[in-house]
Amino acid sequence: MIAQPAVPASTVTCTNASGQTAYVTIIGGTVTSVNVATVQVATTSNYMATVPAGATIAVTYSVVPAWYWSTFTPAIPATTVPLMNNTGTDISVVLGAGTVTHVNVNGTDRATSSPSVVGLPNGVPITLTYSVAPVWSWLNFLNLDLLDSLGSAYASNNLIAATGVAGYDPINSLPYAVHAEGGMAGLAAGVSN
Repeated sequence: MIAQPAVPASTVTCTNASGQTAYVTIIGGTVTSVNVATVQVATTSNYMATVPAGATIAVTYSVVPAWYWSTFTPAIPATTVPLMNNTGTDISVVLGAGTVTHVNVNGTDRATSSPSVVGLPNGVPITLTYSVAPVWSWLNFLNLDLLDSLGSAYASNNLIAATGVAGYDPINSLPYAVHAEGGMAGLAAGVSN
């Protein structure tokens, strides 16, 4: 697991203190430069930067992008070419940008566009169909205490019934809405699992 640091102010560096190589996927915003260890690697968002342990990343932008830090993220395969999740763990795949028509997990469509978030169990293939390649980040499966760099949870909200191409999906949605105690959203005291 790797922490999701907030996007710093434009041009301010952020150091990869994880002790591992981080794959930083930058999505959206208005980005004019991405620098890793003071070397420019991109001039736009919707890019995945490789940041070695101890190295810095700086993003120059006029509209703040979202970014996702991961130690698992592979390169996007060619359209319709399956890629196996061999990480040894279940993954949440955050997909952004591009022109995507199918996100297929183990033979079942889980999304038909980008952006989307799909669950990818260990040992299962994911296949993307696209005309313009998207970017993605492979994150720890349903780690709800991690927020993206804009402060949004990347797991699906559980306030409405699950819908989608394949119907109810226990990986991406909870079957019941949250309930309140004392006017506060969340699980009530005394509820046990």
